[in-house]
Amino acid sequence: MAGVAVAVVTAAVVAGLLLAFVSFAPAADPTSATPDEKLQRCREERHRLDLMLLDVTRDSRCRLCPAGWRWWRRRCYFFSPGLQENRRWNESAEFCRRHDGRLAVIEDSAEMDFLQGVMSTFSRFPFLWVGLTDAQQEGRWLWGDGTDVQHYMPVTVDWDADHRDCADLRGGGSLFAADCEAYGPWVCKKES
Repeated sequence: MAGVAVAVVTAAVVAGLLLAFVSFAPAADPTSATPDEKLQRCREERHRLDLMLLDVTRDSRCRLCPAGWRWWRRRCYFFSPGLQENRRWNESAEFCRRHDGRLAVIEDSAEMDFLQGVMSTFSRFPFLWVGLTDAQQEGRWLWGDGTDVQHYMPVTVDWDADHRDCADLRGGGSLFAADCEAYGPWVCKKES
């Protein structure tokens, strides 16, 4: 709800700025400017508007995600490396729940690429816990939203074994079965 309100306020501010610019901009003789000059003026104005919008969004009251979370495609993501101590899978899932989210459910290849891109900035952490487990039924991997592992895209879980019931994400978009009692970093996801 707060994210929607922030988006509406931001859109209103941008619309107001555009209206003010159009209303108070000095009238230029459209016949005297070349197409290149018109294009250059448009680029300069867009740059000014981009800077104004950036200033507005830096205000903590206009953040789409809480501090420490990253916004991407209408969602907020929390990457624990450097911000929290490593935790077991269940403890990681509980952290996400306490912050109105869940361990990340990877819904498409673009999201996988996004997660992999962020992971590449954490050289010390070879994996992240994600919201995938076969704890209810051995060999039946389900995402935290109850869907089958292949519901969103064709992926498999490597190293599956009876004592490895939780999945982690590794480089190259690989998902591996791991012991849920192992400690590691994680990624939460929630709506913005």
